[in-house]
Amino acid sequence: MGPRSKFLLLLAAAPLAACVSMRSGGEPTALMRVTGTDISSGQLRALGNELAIRIPAIIEISGDRMLARTEDPLLRRRALSWKIEGTAAFHQALFRPDALGAAVETYALSVQLEDWVKGPGGQRYYGDLQPILIGGVEQIRREIENQALSVAKDPDNARASRERVAAWAHENPIDEHMSNRPSLHAILVRMAANQNLNLTDAFAGITANVADLQTRLDVYAWTLPKVARWQAEMAAIDLTSVDPGKLAVATLQRADALLTRVDALGSPESIRQLSSAATSSLRNERVAVMGDIDRQRREITDALTRERVAILGNVDAQRIATLADIDRKIAYGFDRADEMRLHTLADVEGILTRTLFRIAVGLAALMLLGGLVVYLLLRTRARTSPGGPP
Repeated sequence: MGPRSKFLLLLAAAPLAACVSMRSGGEPTALMRVTGTDISSGQLRALGNELAIRIPAIIEISGDRMLARTEDPLLRRRALSWKIEGTAAFHQALFRPDALGAAVETYALSVQLEDWVKGPGGQRYYGDLQPILIGGVEQIRREIENQALSVAKDPDNARASRERVAAWAHENPIDEHMSNRPSLHAILVRMAANQNLNLTDAFAGITANVADLQTRLDVYAWTLPKVARWQAEMAAIDLTSVDPGKLAVATLQRADALLTRVDALGSPESIRQLSSAATSSLRNERVAVMGDIDRQRREITDALTRERVAILGNVDAQRIATLADIDRKIAYGFDRADEMRLHTLADVEGILTRTLFRIAVGLAALMLLGGLVVYLLLRTRARTSPGGPP
């Protein structure tokens, strides 16, 4: 199994961080849905914005310590390059559109950078200044881990997820140029692209990005003057190590090339080309947007039609089932009524039979009693009459 496959399994099984519910931080992004993470996108963006200030500060402090330890122009230039490229690399990772992708990419970058600084590349590139840089990259990694653990609901799961990301970073090292480092961006984009993003989700993502833009502008406003000063210091180091005559010729050549480029851009033909390109781009974008809106409208209409047909079919099935149930209940009622009628008739017939029998028995008893009474009266009269038997 290759490193990319391992990372896909990592994101499918256990996201980098698991913390608060989505209810407290906005809608999940496409990558968050495909990985099944329950971390809040708003929480991740807040942590990313905080790290966007802390990490450049650590980079700046370690770079200043290296500058204070050496007067070698080459090492000073590399210390300034560390501050410029390190700040740009972490800002690029932290400010990715997808909040979860930014968190994963930032931690992978910190591990890759630590491996390179501690390895032979860092020793060869920074020499005796390597221990200062090692302390800086270790502090950066600790800051990212502490931020992730501070919001994790399951620290063990978060720790295991970070170890998987670190394993990918160990398998994909960087050289001294951070801009050429292996990145997870292509994998994350391919995973997120599997999600169907409807028009509502797209506008929700735009809203989240616009709400977060002000913070990022503040971070850039705080960083750009420092980066400009560091670049000016690098230019000053380059000036002190370049032959003045060659520098003057190169400057004139650059100025001439710049003027030629300005003249070309300011020509009527160039302006017409730019205007035509802008018009064509706007037209294509308008066609694409209208096509997407029309596709969304058709999909919504088809979905509503299918739902209406399903609802009507369900209502018709319920009606048929209700009528059938009523018919069964009516037939059952008639059957029960007929059974009760038959039982009633049988009971009445039995009662009449028993009553007539009792009446007949009573009449027979009365007749016997009457005959006995008559017999006794006749016998009594015969005894009492003169000349009768004694």
